[in-house]
Amino acid sequence: MRKYFFASALIWVLICSAAANGFVSVNVPLDHWSYNDIDKLIGQGLIDSSMMNTRPVSRLEMARLIAEADEKFQQLDEHNKIIEGIIGRLKKEFAQELSLLGTVDDNPVIDYVKPFEDPYVKYLYAKSSPQIENIRGDRFDKNSNLRAGFTARAQILDNIALNVHPEYPWSSENPDRDAKIIEGYGKLGLGSFEIEAGKDSMSWGPGYGGMIMSNNADPFKMVKISNPGPISLPWIFRALGPAKIVWFLTQLEKDRSIPKPKLTGLRVEFKPHPAFEIGLSRTMIFAGEGRSSYSLADYFKAFLGSNEALSGNQENDQLAGFDASVLLPVDSFLPARNVKLYTEWIGEDEAGGLPMDFGRIFGAKFYDIFKTGKTDLTIEYANNHVSGKPNVFYNHSIYQTGYTYKDRIIGHYMGTDSKDLFIRLTHYLSSDLILGLQYDKQVSNLSSSPNPTLTRYQADVMFFTQGSWQIQAGYRREDADGGSPLDNPVPIRFADNDIVFVQLTYDF
Repeated sequence: MRKYFFASALIWVLICSAAANGFVSVNVPLDHWSYNDIDKLIGQGLIDSSMMNTRPVSRLEMARLIAEADEKFQQLDEHNKIIEGIIGRLKKEFAQELSLLGTVDDNPVIDYVKPFEDPYVKYLYAKSSPQIENIRGDRFDKNSNLRAGFTARAQILDNIALNVHPEYPWSSENPDRDAKIIEGYGKLGLGSFEIEAGKDSMSWGPGYGGMIMSNNADPFKMVKISNPGPISLPWIFRALGPAKIVWFLTQLEKDRSIPKPKLTGLRVEFKPHPAFEIGLSRTMIFAGEGRSSYSLADYFKAFLGSNEALSGNQENDQLAGFDASVLLPVDSFLPARNVKLYTEWIGEDEAGGLPMDFGRIFGAKFYDIFKTGKTDLTIEYANNHVSGKPNVFYNHSIYQTGYTYKDRIIGHYMGTDSKDLFIRLTHYLSSDLILGLQYDKQVSNLSSSPNPTLTRYQADVMFFTQGSWQIQAGYRREDADGGSPLDNPVPIRFADNDIVFVQLTYDF
């Protein structure tokens, strides 16, 4: 594992331009409310430099985007109370980072330790054991479930950041579960990039359910090299615009068909125009107990896709493809301010070095319907059925546990040979009270019959009180039809269900 890390670190240093020293900060967790707020500001046309299709985002990068939105909003003649309230809430949350950037009149604190931050309690009741998507692999039992946790973080000088998020889980069916670390990592900043080691999550692509990397599985224990903010690449690549690059290496669990294989991935995202983003992604499962080890030459040859099955015992499992998104003004002919159109195409196999057997995502997000700053609508369709190749996606003839980690799909939650329609309407009753309505229909086993179907209906609300409390609550109804899909790489149970949840968080 060490040799892959050092080799990729060297390549990173060679392709990145030299940069002045800068501050490093911890990441914003993927389920944090600020992602939705930043996305809304992007949809309002207040942020041009964002690259949010590669997540998580660091707290300093989030602060930079907030400062950009605030400056642009102050220059506008309109006085939208919803947007004004969102910016105010973000400025309060990221006040420390904004002071480090020098965008607020405050004395920045470079060295600090925050041993107890954002404590929360979450309660969930489910009629039967649920499998809720995109919540970093959390597993709930039927009946009552409780979660309690907090975050601790520290900054040392300007180039070391530490973060830990412990949580205690409890359920009425299993009251003896042990406390665990949800995320826990350290970062070392080196110029324009950073090295992260520890346990953390990732999500790649513009959609709700990423085809290649999502928040559906447990966080990885990994080494990651990335640039937290957009950089300019050297030479002719500068024409591609600002770029973000992520490389990681992790080892998957022991309880698999091939124990302890390695998973590595590389993502490069470009922004050649303020309204347009394109990302290239590749992941690879390789090696493992009972398999041949890889030399550096084998690793790079395999990773470039020049020969996916290197030779006998060095065969690997790869996914690769691209995603793109464009933000278009539509206020002259539609009752909305902007619409973001996006797509993701990920190939399961390769031919001649290029991916094939694609899974696809198509999405559209309509921002500011009726132009009041209150209402947004997302419609997303995903399909990874490959004609003539049943259940090819997320499966592999050698790595038969598939593209999973701890029994959860690493990519799109629908699993193999499936399609999914996701719709979400978000309405701001005020800047501090947000209503969400959600519909999701998942159909599996598309290469044959029957076609098990799971339909989810959800209503939720988020309330930010004046006293620093955050209250989130909701109800979900799940209707199952046609049994459960049998050929997914993980066992998925389709069953009728009723789910109620509420979470209280104190922000200080």
